[in-house]
Amino acid sequence: MKKFFTLSFCTLFFIANLHAFDISFTLTPSVLVPSQEKMGTGFAGFARAEADLFGFLTAGIEGNTALSTPEGLDDNVFAGGAGLSLGAYFFPLSRLYLGLGGAGGIYQLNLKIDGQNESWSDLYYRGYGDIGFRFSPNWTLSATGGYVSYLTSDSDEILSGPFVGLSIKFTANVGKKGSSSFTSSFEQDSYALPLFMSTYRQYPIGTVSLRNNEGGEIRNVKVSFRAGKYTASTLEVASFGYVKKYGSVDIPLTADFSSEVLRFSENGKISGEIVVDYEFLGKKSESIQTVVIDMLNRNSFFWADESALAAFVSPDTPEIQEFAKYVAGIARNNYATGMNRNLVTAAALYNSLVLAGVKLQEDKSSPYLTSHKSDAVDSIQYPLQTLSYLSGDMDEIGVLLASCLETVGVPSGILCTNDDFLVLVGMQVKSGSEGNHFGNPEGVISDEFDVYFGLSMKEFGKSFTQSRKAAEKQIAFVKSDEENEYTFTDVHTSWEVYPPTVYSGIGNHIVTPSQSVLDKAVKASISEYIDGDLSVVISRAKKAGDPNKLGLAYLRAGRLSEAKTEFQKSTSLSSMNNLANVYMLEKNYSQAAAQYKRVLEKDSSNRIAQKGLENANTKLGL
Repeated sequence: MKKFFTLSFCTLFFIANLHAFDISFTLTPSVLVPSQEKMGTGFAGFARAEADLFGFLTAGIEGNTALSTPEGLDDNVFAGGAGLSLGAYFFPLSRLYLGLGGAGGIYQLNLKIDGQNESWSDLYYRGYGDIGFRFSPNWTLSATGGYVSYLTSDSDEILSGPFVGLSIKFTANVGKKGSSSFTSSFEQDSYALPLFMSTYRQYPIGTVSLRNNEGGEIRNVKVSFRAGKYTASTLEVASFGYVKKYGSVDIPLTADFSSEVLRFSENGKISGEIVVDYEFLGKKSESIQTVVIDMLNRNSFFWADESALAAFVSPDTPEIQEFAKYVAGIARNNYATGMNRNLVTAAALYNSLVLAGVKLQEDKSSPYLTSHKSDAVDSIQYPLQTLSYLSGDMDEIGVLLASCLETVGVPSGILCTNDDFLVLVGMQVKSGSEGNHFGNPEGVISDEFDVYFGLSMKEFGKSFTQSRKAAEKQIAFVKSDEENEYTFTDVHTSWEVYPPTVYSGIGNHIVTPSQSVLDKAVKASISEYIDGDLSVVISRAKKAGDPNKLGLAYLRAGRLSEAKTEFQKSTSLSSMNNLANVYMLEKNYSQAAAQYKRVLEKDSSNRIAQKGLENANTKLGL
């Protein structure tokens, strides 16, 4: 029996130490409850040494002794045994302990029969249940009850019956490394980019693995991340109701980075803290773990997802706002009835950048033409950098122009081709109306919500019309190219995943063109559009023989008299309303009111006529 104890204990210690499990030692003094024909009143003691296997099971060895006077005998019977034990436990509350288990093995029994001392060995078994109070991770006191039976070789029970007692349990970890309540490891998926500072609130940088070393389960766990000045707030990244003893949890690490990360002009590292708030044995505690994040410089970008470029397009950069709103104010002077206002605004912004002195200059270290086809890290300027430096590669000027458009409410998009970078300008007109605005409908892009024309950044520096016509050819080619795939990036949709990053305050003076020079350039661009596109639209409408479409084409070209003539040829409600609108433009309010009334005689619920009549009557003072 001594050899059995020694071998079993050494095996138990080795397994627990190898796997960093707990070992517990339990002592249970008990009273043997009298049982009919089996056992008289007596005493017993049980001692167990067990390893914690999975946080709810225990296995080990036990020794026991019993002293009783069975029915029919005059003298005490003494038994001592040793065996193997197996149990399960649970903590329904932080300090409430519930246990259930059993044990079995061999025993040696001594008694006196007819004055002669007798002894023999055989088998025993017992089962038990515990309910107790956990004072600390190491000490638990329980009330214990169960049944024990010492068998003879012919399966008779010489001692058997229930027992009750108290158990005191001491738990120690023989494989725990270090004294920290937690250990952690961090695996970063890829380098973090300052450009995506807002994106990392939802999409993780990497994964943190936390191991609970408290020696017991923890509850109400909240995990947060902070990195000093590099984070705008301490962001809660995960929460758990329960983490088992020595259990591990994997946590996707998100972060609320601040604009301080935009100061990374070189690649670097950020030291952050994982803050774990939790309850252990009803007491609130906190543990802080350090993680180091690899951060690339502020201009770094990977072309794996072209839509991520939308993060550079920022309508909230104060300097860009000041510049774009100044230009948009000048553009309003050139708004005309029928002329698409987004096209006029785009012409003004494009010309303003050219007149401000922005030059197309290839980035020699990472040129757009090769970088956007590569998996390597690229370097792209923020809009303010390009406007301040007055130079940039195609993609850099493109994101500057898109930022200016978005600042004044003109939707934008991006299309990368093999040898060009196109900025797409949303006209905010119905899909399918391309032919009403452009001579070559195949040279624009439509989705279910809008129609976009393009501006070629390869041709930046040339006239607005030259840039637009170059983009038309690129778009027409892309539509017909069946061998390659192209990505149309809608900036607004992309912002849902890649919010815009505001890079501001670099301090250089921003050059703005004079109003007279810019106004002249915008008028020239509009004139070229009318001559190059609307003239084709007019010819097409004449061939179609639709007076309303022809009238609208004349109206967009600013030819009011001819538009009015065409509208008068048709009796459709659309033509009648359009004719009334022309009268309003001519400030002939009485004629306009009369025309709107004619529409309402045909359709009393026509909202365009109702609103138009209301406006006309207001002008007439009615």
